[in-house]
Parts: sequence; structure tokens; C-alpha cells
Amino acid sequence: MDIHLTRACAGIACAALAGQFLLGCDSAGSSRSSAPAKSPGASASVPFPVAVGDTWTYTLETLGLPPAVLVKKITGITPVPGGRRVSMAITYSVYGIPKKFHQDYLFGTDGSISFPPPGPITSASSHANAGNVIVPPLSVVNSGRPVTWTVKMPPVRLAGRRISGETRFTVQGGGTASVTVPAGTYRVTVVNVTASGTSSGVERPAVMVQRMWFAPHVGEVGEEIIAASSGSRQVLTTEKLQSFTAR
Repeated sequence: MDIHLTRACAGIACAALAGQFLLGCDSAGSSRSSAPAKSPGASASVPFPVAVGDTWTYTLETLGLPPAVLVKKITGITPVPGGRRVSMAITYSVYGIPKKFHQDYLFGTDGSISFPPPGPITSASSHANAGNVIVPPLSVVNSGRPVTWTVKMPPVRLAGRRISGETRFTVQGGGTASVTVPAGTYRVTVVNVTASGTSSGVERPAVMVQRMWFAPHVGEVGEEIIAASSGSRQVLTTEKLQSFTAR
């Protein structure tokens, strides 16, 4: 197979992964420094307190790109069937030039965190909502039991060929660890997301791993995204909590 087509197919598979991995770089990360959790399901979820006005600043390092600053601020919390919709304003700045966008999340009463599906929220462990899971309930994370789902990639035409594929996601707890970031040293719960993307015409899947660290009363203090295809493990992106401002 033509090497350029092979790389392009792999790129499509990685793009499918990237769409989901935005949950880390552009979305799910949140943190709190000292106040107790305020969400009804907080005791059942990974440490992720929620309050309007809470703001987190991260340093973001991406392979081949200049360092960036990532600021995430909760702008709204709306009760919805099965949980709460949390709106996050996100500012991504490189060379001091900011780009702004928003992302909504669903905090389920079962302790799950997910992207909002249409209609009422269902359990993050169920097939109905599996494609939207960011983090399953804490009981599932602590058990180490994996939660898996598959997202099919819409077909595209590339170099005169029709390319299709799918990405399989696995979310699994990784125990506890000690992590040091600019904001301090924390004892954290580790959550791993592994995504394996396959494309027609490409023999080997493109594999990426997102490792997130959640600390009590702080939320996500850091994460890294690792390219793990063909057994290699290269860190592509590192995100570290620099500061937190409570409401």
C-alpha cells in the first residue's frame, strides 16, 4: 500500500481518537484545592467538585508545539434528568493569543462524567450512554473493571479510495499514586483511557492512552496522552495544574 495513503489512514484513525481525547485537552479536566465537593453525586464520582465560577489554569506541553496555557472555568450548572449539565468555558493560549470555546459535561447521579447525549442521562456503565463516557462511577474505577465501547468512523474518500474505520475505547482505574505538579504534590486516583483506532487498508491499529490523575477536593491535577502503537510509548501531550481559584 502507498506509504502516504497508509499514513493518511492512520491519521484518520487518530483523528477519531482525538475527537474523544478532547475530553482531556479541552474538556474534562477540573480541579479544586480545599473546599468539599458540592455536587449531589460527588461521593460516587472521582474527585471533581463543581461550582459556578471555579477556575483552573494548566500548563500544556504538546510534542512539536510551543508551550500553551489552558484555562477552564465553570460557567453554568443546570439540573437535567439523571444528573446535572455542567458548562465549561475553555481558553487555550499560545504565544499569548487566546482561543475560546465551550464544552458541556453531564455529571450523572450515579457518579459518572460524560459528554451530553440527547435526552435524559443514562448510567455511564450502560450501553445506551457508553459512547459518551469520560469517567465511570468511582466504584467502577476503584474496582479496576474496564468499561469499553466502540465508535464507528464515518467513511471518507482519500486518494481515490473509500476509507472507513472504528475506534474502541476502554476506561479503567489504575489505582493510586503520588503526583507532583506546579500546584503541589497530591495523592491521586488514576484513570486510564485507551483508544485503539482501525482503518481499512491499515494493518496495525493506532493506539493512544490518556492517563488522568484526580485528587480529593482538587479534581484533575494533571494528565498525559501517550502514543502506544506498535508497543512504543511516546508522550504526546502533558497537562499540569498550575493554579486554582475557587468561587
